[in-house]
Amino acid sequence: MSETGMSGKQESTREGVMTRWRVSVKSRLIAGGLAAALLGVMGLWALASARSGKPDQTDGAAEETASGPVSASVETVQLDRIPSYLEIPGTVAPRFSASLAAKVMGRVVSLPVAEGDAVRAGQPLVWLDSRDLSASVDQAEAGAKAARVGVETAVVAARMERSAADARVEAARAMVDQAQAGLQAARARLDMVRSGPRKQERAQAALAAAQARAAWELAVADHDRMKVLFADGAVSKQQYDASRTRMDVAKAQLESALEAQSLADEGSRAEDIRTAEEGVRQAEAALEAARQSLKQSRAAALMADVRDKEIAVAQAQVRQGAAAVRMARVTRDMAVIRAPFDAVVARRMADPGTMATPGVPLLVLHGGGLRFEAATPESALTSARVGSEGEVVLDALGGRRIGARVVEVTPQGDPGSHSFIVKLALPDGLGAMAGMFGRARFVTGHEEAITLPASAVWEREGLRYVYVVSADRRARIRLVTVGKSMGSRVVILSGLTPGERVVTGGVQGIVDGTVIGN
Repeated sequence: MSETGMSGKQESTREGVMTRWRVSVKSRLIAGGLAAALLGVMGLWALASARSGKPDQTDGAAEETASGPVSASVETVQLDRIPSYLEIPGTVAPRFSASLAAKVMGRVVSLPVAEGDAVRAGQPLVWLDSRDLSASVDQAEAGAKAARVGVETAVVAARMERSAADARVEAARAMVDQAQAGLQAARARLDMVRSGPRKQERAQAALAAAQARAAWELAVADHDRMKVLFADGAVSKQQYDASRTRMDVAKAQLESALEAQSLADEGSRAEDIRTAEEGVRQAEAALEAARQSLKQSRAAALMADVRDKEIAVAQAQVRQGAAAVRMARVTRDMAVIRAPFDAVVARRMADPGTMATPGVPLLVLHGGGLRFEAATPESALTSARVGSEGEVVLDALGGRRIGARVVEVTPQGDPGSHSFIVKLALPDGLGAMAGMFGRARFVTGHEEAITLPASAVWEREGLRYVYVVSADRRARIRLVTVGKSMGSRVVILSGLTPGERVVTGGVQGIVDGTVIGN
């Protein structure tokens, strides 16, 4: 055949194809409206241009295909009841996220974990140089030991002070009793001297001499005891000197009593009266000195109470030392950073030799499973409340639909966008990672729509088409608008009406005008 004849035949075939497409466009204008028709015209022109530019598909082949029936799967278009979804974009996030930082400054000695490693709760992750912290523990323990020794010393001192104070008070009381007895004896002697000696007076003088001798012997014994205590350091020199003075006073009183006895035996004289009066004055002075000594002894006994206070202070120092030891040990333990929960190391921001500073993160851990977090409008919270079932589609996993359940809705929303963070628990083993983008979908109701198998729709230059089987069983190209995907089927928004028949299988071997055999 000549080139002129072949060209004419191709032009005729192309014109026939365009004529059939125009008829299809006309029917689509009637069924779908003006907007769908305009899109159809654009698609038909694009398809015609694409086909005319393919060298491996000739119009003769198209006519040959269209001349014989082709077996293909066909489905009658009908309205299906499909669920309507609320779709919210969001990201994958861990349930727990912790930034681990040091609480004390120190150089990192060891950090054996790497990003992606799984760790257990309580597992050591970072070791810091703790030599100075260990020295602080030793220092605190030494201070606590010194405080305990201080308590023991204070207890011993208080015991010794109380024992010595009791002895001094008893001795002073005995001195007062002796001085009172001596004063009574001196007064009796004076009365006896003034009235002259009588038989009874001589007897009293003898009795007074015996009492004075007994008092002197008691004073001597007390002085000997004080000498021993003074040698042991239990009493002061002043107390020792006071006991010696008491002994001297008792000796003088004894000598006075003996003289009085002698005078009573010999008779009263003027000198005897003056001597008796002097004895009374001395006895009064001795009584006053004994009373002052008793007062001083009682004042000294208050030192025992001071010792008790010193014990209380020492015990408080022991408690303070124990607290310092605990604090030093806690600080030393801070040199080892442990995992707070079962987790995966998400980030590692330090290496051995790094100087760790309090508050600066060294590791970031993710744990507790993964959740999908989406900022949900407040109007949609009735469909996305806690316990609601939904599904999550992650782009990084190939658009796979994952069943999920709402486990948390933040009680505080964003006042600017009027949205709340809704969190859905994701199952384990998906291969999802924190930060992945996706969409959460919730069923909000049901609607009627046309659906077709995804195999029935084919695409050319960004437009979607199907083959509609006409009344004469020929496949006619139809431009359609495709909506959301529902598994193996897609929603057709425009371009088809219920009752029409669409080719759903074997689309690759069909062109416009092909006769469908079944």
